[in-house]
Amino acid sequence: MGKNIKLLISIILLSTILLTSSKAELTNKVIISVGDEIITNYDLDREIKYLNVITVGQIAELDNQESKKIAIDSLIKDKIKITALSSHPNIIIKEELINNQIVRSSQNIGFRSIDDFKTYLNYTEYELDEFKKKILLELKWNQLVYQFYKNQIIIDKEKIDKKLKTLIAEEKKNVEYLVYEIFIENSAIKELDEEIEEELNENNVVEELPKNKVVDEKNSGIIIETESASYNNKKNSIVEEKSIEKMVEVKTDDQITKTKKKDQITIDDVMENIKEEGFENTAIQFSSSPTAQQGGNLGWISESKLSKLLLKSIKKTKIGSITEPISVSGGVLILKVENKRVEETNMDIDKKMKKLIEIEKNNQLNNFSTNYFNQVKNNIKIKYFND
Repeated sequence: MGKNIKLLISIILLSTILLTSSKAELTNKVIISVGDEIITNYDLDREIKYLNVITVGQIAELDNQESKKIAIDSLIKDKIKITALSSHPNIIIKEELINNQIVRSSQNIGFRSIDDFKTYLNYTEYELDEFKKKILLELKWNQLVYQFYKNQIIIDKEKIDKKLKTLIAEEKKNVEYLVYEIFIENSAIKELDEEIEEELNENNVVEELPKNKVVDEKNSGIIIETESASYNNKKNSIVEEKSIEKMVEVKTDDQITKTKKKDQITIDDVMENIKEEGFENTAIQFSSSPTAQQGGNLGWISESKLSKLLLKSIKKTKIGSITEPISVSGGVLILKVENKRVEETNMDIDKKMKKLIEIEKNNQLNNFSTNYFNQVKNNIKIKYFND
């Protein structure tokens, strides 16, 4: 992990110095008894180091008394579990399972390899064997709880089926629309601004829309959401700010003539032209979008790539029909909804079902674990000794 490891090590070394005394200064003075188990100030020192390891030094951000309290609570929980397990010496955890859990725990902390984790432990003055004992205790406790309560786990098939159906509905169907666009720049429709603004004010359709969407590179048109959205102008907040890459090119006389022609059009002209010459021909003739030469064809676009207002407009438009003109930043947008499809994504139903059942089992076991722990705790006397 290179620099990251060095940084983590520096944090831990500093936090260890601030939070604990050196081993030479520590004595095995008993500070708490938990039933027949005891906790010493040396145990407390080691626990603070352990908490520093698993929180990557975050516990050092707390004041000394608060960090000690957290460490003491953690130690008491461990001693309660040890007391419960003392009556069940036959619980054995395989070495392979312990090692696998150590790897998973190190990954959860943020280390890519066990070797990086071992290096980290060396610098934090916390031993791998100590960490291993912590893992072993939790694995034994989980096994004990499972033995006690495995026959009480009840899987509600109806509940699981309902969750599965919801999951399938969310993940399996991908609704897409085949959309064409015509984008007319404001500079080409000078007399339209007041007309559109009045209509928008009447309909009161201005709304705040989500930002920071990612551009779909496959679609070069203007209706894909982008990160460059600016919603200060209410008229331009009707839909997501659409970024049109203006291509720098040398125009021919014919193109200049066409541009001048665009400068003189109104939206009524465009709508009338669509009726007479068709949407694609109108897009080629009047649209300022990069899709113009493709007749405004944006291709198939997923619902998730559309702003809320555009999606609402598309949904209420019949297949093969066009939307009403929509005011967007820099101009006016007209869409044609050519087609719609619902794609079925591949889903391993059995695998999803097993996962849901496993999650339900774990949730119930966690509840059993909490209840059993409290039962054991209620039968154990905890005594604190003054310094």
